[in-house]
Amino acid sequence: MELYWRLGRLILDRQDAETYGTKVIERLAADLRVAFPEMRRLGRRNLHYMRSFAEAWPDVEVVQRLIAQLPWGHNVELLSALDAPSDRVWYADQAITYGWSRNVLAAQIMWKLHLRSGAAPSTCRPRRRSGCWRTR
Repeated sequence: MELYWRLGRLILDRQDAETYGTKVIERLAADLRVAFPEMRRLGRRNLHYMRSFAEAWPDVEVVQRLIAQLPWGHNVELLSALDAPSDRVWYADQAITYGWSRNVLAAQIMWKLHLRSGAAPSTCRPRRRSGCWRTR
């Protein structure tokens, strides 16, 4: 995850230094494909996500402490579905605590769980792997 953050940071820095229209991401994608032909997830689309990832989480410490615990797909979902950094942190923390899959995370975001949390007592307790189990 830190590699993705560093690539995103590199893209942001290069885009700041170069003029508009220099196609930083396209050139980097081509260079990475040549340098690391066996590595996946280094295409244009993912590099755009990496740029957004680094922009959304400017502090590498937050990435290492919280965000690195989630798979890349979860992070893409957080970036795609949420604008507010505080909401991203809340959902990331919940996904880690409750072991949500990417589909569950997407559903919870769609249902705006963060607005409803704490409104009623929950019968759901955290579980290690996925979902929750009901108390009696």
